[in-house]
Amino acid sequence: MTRAVRVLGCAVAVVALLAASACSSGKANPPVTQAPVSYLGKKQVQVDARNILFSPSAILVSPGTTVTWVNEDTVAHDVKKASDSLDFGGTFGVDAAQFGPGARYSYTFAKAGHYPYVCTIHAAMTGSVSVQAG
Repeated sequence: MTRAVRVLGCAVAVVALLAASACSSGKANPPVTQAPVSYLGKKQVQVDARNILFSPSAILVSPGTTVTWVNEDTVAHDVKKASDSLDFGGTFGVDAAQFGPGARYSYTFAKAGHYPYVCTIHAAMTGSVSVQAG
């Protein structure tokens, strides 16, 4: 086999690999969503901030339930509305200066609705509280 044929064969293999990887990486995988954990009827619920995640990340509660976020990580987090336009029915959220390791933040959800929240410091930290009447 001549050197030119070997070089051409390698070039074809490289192009084929690049084409295959381009086809397989064209779209990002959709995020996995967790079914909400039901705490209906409970008056107090805890959500942990641990390993740069909220756990559980989605919860279902009754009106009047107080949710307490506990920072179990070694770094500060915040808990904020996912969008400023959301109406949580009151002042919601805590800044990182008040939510360092070991800190707690509580909020009582008074009305039915869906309330997504985030840690603005860590993009992967998202969660939601769904409040179901009745």
